[in-house]
Amino acid sequence: MPKTPSPRASLLALTAATLGLAAATAGPALAQDTPSVAFVPQLIGIPYFNSMEAGGLAAGEDLGVEFIYTGPVDANPVDQLQIVQSLIARGVDAISVSVIDASAMTPLVQQAEASDAVLFTSDSDAADSGRPVYVAQATDEGLGYTIIDELAERVGKDATIGIVSGEATSSNLNAWIGFMQERAAAEYPEMTLLDPQYAGGTAERAAQLTSDLISATPELDAVISVASSTCPGVGQAIEAAGKTGEIIGTGYCSPNTVRSYIESGAFGFSVLWDPYKLGYLTVWAGKQLIEGTPFAAENTVPTFDAPVTFDAETGILLLGEPAVFTAENVNDFDF
Repeated sequence: MPKTPSPRASLLALTAATLGLAAATAGPALAQDTPSVAFVPQLIGIPYFNSMEAGGLAAGEDLGVEFIYTGPVDANPVDQLQIVQSLIARGVDAISVSVIDASAMTPLVQQAEASDAVLFTSDSDAADSGRPVYVAQATDEGLGYTIIDELAERVGKDATIGIVSGEATSSNLNAWIGFMQERAAAEYPEMTLLDPQYAGGTAERAAQLTSDLISATPELDAVISVASSTCPGVGQAIEAAGKTGEIIGTGYCSPNTVRSYIESGAFGFSVLWDPYKLGYLTVWAGKQLIEGTPFAAENTVPTFDAPVTFDAETGILLLGEPAVFTAENVNDFDF
């Protein structure tokens, strides 16, 4: 019986098969007098990426750039690939992607170059794709370490912690998990991190996985929701199980997404950054690339209070340090 191709193999085959076909299905070409910068999120319709869109729109107005925001309705790497190809074919000058599957990015970067466009990453990286810059919200190390250190203070250095992530192929989510594991092994050897569970892009699936973790692990002390889309599901499951105050939820969640769970006690805290500023910085970076302006070690970005650093060796343009949202400060933010 013939073997069924794996999802990744199918995606790579689709990449190779469609690189030359995107132009036939793309929309009208863009006007050439205004530079255009697009951002393709992992999925549309969630508060986190809505905030990035708002920041991108503001940057577009401030910088004289046409900002385009479009993405898949769920975290589907094939759909994201096709959207990026369509933008290249339309003649968008710079396209940024929150990468779902890093293995698909290299041919897209090459296709963009052949079309006199530039493809770069933001929010989630494909480090080996040849992209010119990654607009990073914070270092992967900082994000992974911070959430483990905060949990160690709250639930103990010997805690048992579950992990509910999004797509198994998301490079940023996997990097954060890797640094969580590294931090726990190095600093808290008695801490137990359970194997990650993958919910895709749905809160419903995250809630089911969290419920399963709670039922199967009586010693469970905390659950980390790694993808923003999984945060509500983790909070709902902890509340539904009657474990508020016994099991602490946390994750990389926007204040608006997790506020009610922090107030109820189902979540102890959230670690993140300001996605509005990340969206703004993404469009600013795209304009620099279009104009051929090199990034400096420290960059002055309009509306930003502090310089934005650039690491030429890694190609990372860094928004800043992670922020920790708690009951004391969560109402100071609206995103």
